[in-house]
Amino acid sequence: MAKAWKEYVKQEFMKADSEFVEELPVNSIDLSTFGLISEATSFVPVRIEGEVHIRPLPGGLSSLRNDIQKSSRPGGGFDVDAAVKTLTTFAEAWEEEIKEKKKWKKMIELAEEEDQVMGQEEYERESETETSFLDKVKSLFK
Repeated sequence: MAKAWKEYVKQEFMKADSEFVEELPVNSIDLSTFGLISEATSFVPVRIEGEVHIRPLPGGLSSLRNDIQKSSRPGGGFDVDAAVKTLTTFAEAWEEEIKEKKKWKKMIELAEEEDQVMGQEEYERESETETSFLDKVKSLFK
């Protein structure tokens, strides 16, 4: 089931994404890789020092990088730290777009109603995860 808060700000996500890729930070990651990692990343509202912010959950990026390096895809991979930094910058741009459209307060209300706002400690634990859900499933069949 789609999360109501994400659906509510989907247009702002698409606009922020379109603008962000046009000005992708130099020395971050290439455009095709950004599209791949942003699709593979969950973004979540996180309460940090009393304020809610949107942040990426990077748990599966290491596995994605390893899969890309093993594939015949040109480019060969990416630096996970650079990817997380770029995704965080994108999340901040998305957040700004939501605030500009005066949807921030309602988005937080929807996220809280769905119990989707993570605490900072929970987010930090989740962000440290090196394996993706797919990796966990794969390990069941080894």
